[in-house]
Amino acid sequence: MEIAATRLVWPLLLLLSACGGSDRVTPPPLATTAPRALLNVGVSDNAEPLTPALASAYEVETERASVNFVAGNNEALFDDLSSEQLDAILVHHIPETSEAWFSPVALDGLVVVVHPQNAVASLTLAQIQGLFSGEIGNWGAVGGADLAVVPYGRERGDGSRTLFGRRVMGARPVSINTVIHSDGQSLLEAIAGDEAAIGYTMMGALDDTVRAVAVDGIAPTPATAATQEYPLTVPLYFVANTEPQGELRAFLAWLQSPEGQAIVSEKVGSVR
Repeated sequence: MEIAATRLVWPLLLLLSACGGSDRVTPPPLATTAPRALLNVGVSDNAEPLTPALASAYEVETERASVNFVAGNNEALFDDLSSEQLDAILVHHIPETSEAWFSPVALDGLVVVVHPQNAVASLTLAQIQGLFSGEIGNWGAVGGADLAVVPYGRERGDGSRTLFGRRVMGARPVSINTVIHSDGQSLLEAIAGDEAAIGYTMMGALDDTVRAVAVDGIAPTPATAATQEYPLTVPLYFVANTEPQGELRAFLAWLQSPEGQAIVSEKVGSVR
């Protein structure tokens, strides 16, 4: 019996020795912060240039959420929002049939762009209609060089194309010779390489490869969009299936705050 008792005691002593030894491994501390929520926000490619600064600033603003911006055309973005592949979208045009919830976060502008060397600095709405419809076929008719006008436009489903049809062309169709581009960047690149070109985009998408003309004497700038003095001022909407809650609501509130609007106003007009 004494031998059996000894056999039971030794394993226990060894276990206690191991637990109290100096080589004990301390388990890592538990995480004290929750992982960031990921917000998937679709954005019109004409507003995409706004997003890098917004995403990086919001990353600093909060540890609770990060924003992943996904670019696309208006029609595709609404489809993805409806199917809940996106949490929200940033667009310039809301279809009349849409029942989505929305709120403006910026005042952008539909702008008419030409080659940087084009001498024409300002056009009336009537002249823009004529240039895109083919009624005015030569730049010389509006004070430019003796060049045949080459209109450029966007594909069906693009928000800027819809806005251009409604705000500029009305019932008049664009010329059948209009060169169509599937994305805003390729359109700007084409215009930058064609002295006879005329096209359209949004103010937030402008870069220094092309030049925006004044419309009825008013230049498109963040300031003239903010006051809506520019004739083709257009809101940029934050759209969701229902009124945002939680982290999505917090992101919208930040977009509309002085901090968010300061970033927005570097390229377009603010709403606050």
